[in-house]
Amino acid sequence: MLARWIRTWDSKILRPLLLLIHKGGLTPNMLTVSGLIVMVISGVQLARGDWLVGGLILLIGALLDGIDGELARLTRSETGMGALLDSLSDHCGDFALYLGLLWFSLARQLEGNIILILVALFGSTFGSLVRSRAGMLGIDTKDIGLFTRFERILILLLGLFLDKLTPALCVLAVFNNFSAFQRVHHVFRLLFSLQKSHERDDPR
Repeated sequence: MLARWIRTWDSKILRPLLLLIHKGGLTPNMLTVSGLIVMVISGVQLARGDWLVGGLILLIGALLDGIDGELARLTRSETGMGALLDSLSDHCGDFALYLGLLWFSLARQLEGNIILILVALFGSTFGSLVRSRAGMLGIDTKDIGLFTRFERILILLLGLFLDKLTPALCVLAVFNNFSAFQRVHHVFRLLFSLQKSHERDDPR
């Protein structure tokens, strides 16, 4: 939700930076891969329990992830391969972060955090699965759901910087799944409406 509001003005603010990056010879795919590498490094730091450094590295990775698509649109270089690479990198980056947190929690026997991490990861993955399957049916769910990847990373950053990891994981566990089921509800509502429309058109 917050990410959709930010997208209404971030392009104009980022345009000078994006033009500079483009002149430097960097491509959207380079930014995507760089963002993934940074996310993996952040995950390693989180596994070590270094919240501040891990959070700062995560912030850099989030910025790279946020501007690769904008650079592609600005330079008119959007491709299916780039979109696929971006999606795969997002999922692998998220997994690296959650794996780092899981490693830390296992080492310290934080059973509550372990459960929250798994529930939050399920919600994130399930939401992406719903979006993918809905897309095959011609239904776009990109803007459906209270939490997008932007909100998820923002909550995690707040938890790291404020040393409030467990509350942050609670929020992620609840709202990742809530957002996923918002997409499920949206898809089934449209499919049900479409089915009813067909039944009215074909009274047999």
